[in-house]
Parts: sequence; C-alpha cells; structure tokens
Amino acid sequence: MAEFTFFVDADLYQLNGGELAADEADLHAAGVEYVDIPTEYGTDLGSRIPVRVTGTPKGLRFYARLLGVRDSVQLEELERVLAAADARGEWLSDL
Repeated sequence: MAEFTFFVDADLYQLNGGELAADEADLHAAGVEYVDIPTEYGTDLGSRIPVRVTGTPKGLRFYARLLGVRDSVQLEELERVLAAADARGEWLSDL
C-alpha cells in the first residue's frame, strides 16, 4: 500500500458536497483502502482541500480519476510515489 495526498479544488469539492461517483464497495474493488477527507475545514483552508488516500497503485490512480485530478504536478508526484513504493518492493504486480 502507498499513501498519497491529493489537493482538490475547494469550490468544486463544496459544489459536489464531497460526493464521488463511486461507493465504498467500488473503492475497495479498485484497491482503495482508506480515504481521509477533512470534514471541518471551514472557509479558511484556501483554494484546495487535502484528500489523503491509501491504496494500491490501481486504487490511487482510480481515485485520482474520480477526483478529476488534471494537475500535471500532482499526477507526476503520484507516479513518483508509486515508483518509490515499487522500488521498496511494496507491490507484487498491481502496477
């Protein structure tokens, strides 16, 4: 498993009420183990909300698509985190 923190546009997050187009069973089937989304961030968090996700490479990429992450810097960092976890031998064949 690896952990990655996505930074999601706060306005879009609030507009959608924090809801995703997947339920808990979908997330687990895709390889997402745990999601930590702040519930009481108020209006003082700025323009981005941190969403911490733990899962397999497939699960983290799935979650990135659910969030609609298009920021190339975040996507590159996600791939670096996954490559580092792979180098440590944390995956069997889930890349």
